[in-house]
Amino acid sequence: MRDEMSSNPKGDLTKKRILESAAELFSEKGFTEATIRELAKAAGLKNPASLYFYFPSKYAILEHMLEDYTQNTDYVKDRNVPKMLSENSALEGILACYQTVFPEDRIDYYLKVLCVLLQEQLRDPLVREFVSENVILRLERNTNTVLTALKELGAIRQDTDIDYWMKVISSLLYTFAARRMLGIGDNMPDFDGKGMAEMLTETMRLMLERCGTTEKQS
Repeated sequence: MRDEMSSNPKGDLTKKRILESAAELFSEKGFTEATIRELAKAAGLKNPASLYFYFPSKYAILEHMLEDYTQNTDYVKDRNVPKMLSENSALEGILACYQTVFPEDRIDYYLKVLCVLLQEQLRDPLVREFVSENVILRLERNTNTVLTALKELGAIRQDTDIDYWMKVISSLLYTFAARRMLGIGDNMPDFDGKGMAEMLTETMRLMLERCGTTEKQS
């Protein structure tokens, strides 16, 4: 499906527009509730049926989003984590390690895709499996890498329970998804990435307060 429009630049642009419109619509209304007619209108298609020329079904759009997310994220382990941590304060170094390498011009799209996946995992076992492997486990592996490096640098105590903090951080994603899906809470995180970044920042700040040493405190 990915290569079928590769020789048609205009078709590629339309496909990209559909995906970006879908990410916006699905993240706001929910994948299940959003209709093809609404999506076609959001993407600027005059005839809703023409959307099927690019994607055979609404679910195919979701599958493409899964592929996009997998192919356009970076692993913390691919970076020089000790160097990044040693060149910054502990908190700044940690957050720098967690930053993704989404293309600058499409970061809004990928953040919305993430929120769609987090919401849909509560309904769809296949999406839940994908989120578990490509989002939750990835975050836990990244956290393990970062905290292990912090131990080696002397920024956190040697008795710091890495497994505990891995679970705390991964639970943020489920809280994030559930609050958005249920629409509860006055301070519900926004899905422009700001809310998630703030949650991660405050969690890491707390971790450093509880487990940090005086050597690398932010």
